[in-house]
Amino acid sequence: MRSPLPRADADRPGSGSYRDWPSSSGLAALREGIVASFAAAACAGAGTVDRQYLVAGHRLRLRAAQADVMGRLSRTFAHLETAPGSEPDLTVHLWDTRSRSVPAPPTPDVGDEQAPGAFFYASDPRLRAGYQLGTSGDARVLAVYPEAPTPSLSVLDDAAGEAWYWVADARRIPYWEEATPLRYLLDWWLRDRGVHQLHAGAVGRPEGGVLVVGKSGSGKSTATLSTIGTDLRYAGDDYVAITLEPRPWVHSLYGSGKLMPDHVGRLPFLVDGLANAERLEVEKAVVYVHERWPDSVANGFPLLAILAARVVPGLVHARIGEASRLEGLAALAPSTVFQMHTRGQDSLARMRRLAEAVPSFVLELGSDMPSIPRAISGLLDRLDAGAVR
Repeated sequence: MRSPLPRADADRPGSGSYRDWPSSSGLAALREGIVASFAAAACAGAGTVDRQYLVAGHRLRLRAAQADVMGRLSRTFAHLETAPGSEPDLTVHLWDTRSRSVPAPPTPDVGDEQAPGAFFYASDPRLRAGYQLGTSGDARVLAVYPEAPTPSLSVLDDAAGEAWYWVADARRIPYWEEATPLRYLLDWWLRDRGVHQLHAGAVGRPEGGVLVVGKSGSGKSTATLSTIGTDLRYAGDDYVAITLEPRPWVHSLYGSGKLMPDHVGRLPFLVDGLANAERLEVEKAVVYVHERWPDSVANGFPLLAILAARVVPGLVHARIGEASRLEGLAALAPSTVFQMHTRGQDSLARMRRLAEAVPSFVLELGSDMPSIPRAISGLLDRLDAGAVR
């Protein structure tokens, strides 16, 4: 019997390590099988559907074999869409094989995922294993293969500028994957281009903004989503990207936001914009901010500060206090390493550089939601005026 979907608060992978699959001699067969599966899916339908996006200054093309797969996985990128122009830096092929006439691509044997070196998702053991496919000359290939709630395979061949995302049945893609799809592919691809994906929210103005960081329950999502409709612009709630050179900069990845269902009442204006209002018993509340409030979304801005969010019982109005750079790093690093879990030391080094480049503060959250964007705007005013160093 198939396991039920995880609870709304258990939609995050844990940590783990990589092992090789397949051997370098098997990479050609792997590519052949993946390409054949995608081609069969495209032939079984009406051909491919293409869309292009500008992600952190790099051109990304999504090419889907089925229109409904494109619809499910591209919705959250709409604010980054751009007209086709020069050759994309990366093409990601998207397809499913729910049609019996379409063969599935090769996948790893995860029957022994308990073996040393396997890549585990500790928060939900049904999300099985991920693997590094090894190397073939300069063509590094990476993959991740979770099995539940529906098998899927993400593969990146960075040297070829190609990637593949296969799912057995797109109708069973979990809600968090539709809201923030292709996370590992984007992380692998962008980080070698000096772009680092973080588990953080980001809000700001054209002159500059802040990262809002913190562990689950810290109020990070509430804080970022509370800025919708204010003078602040929303760049992300769960995952954003940053570059450090020539100056720290935030780049939006997803136009979605997620919130615990029992927190929606604190931001009642979100209710009419919920994408899954009928499923809140088993899912977090999902809103596509760029669809409902397009003027509230930013593709990026200079990064001026890190805010470590925390809820203070009994507090009414939000307030901002001083924090050390170490405190800012401590609020940012654990969840990013835990959720992305690739190149941990490299990730820590980049986050340490970020914490050294911009000041950190504590964002204390109370019961008055409108006071949150006011507090953040006040801090940005002080930073713009040079009153805070």
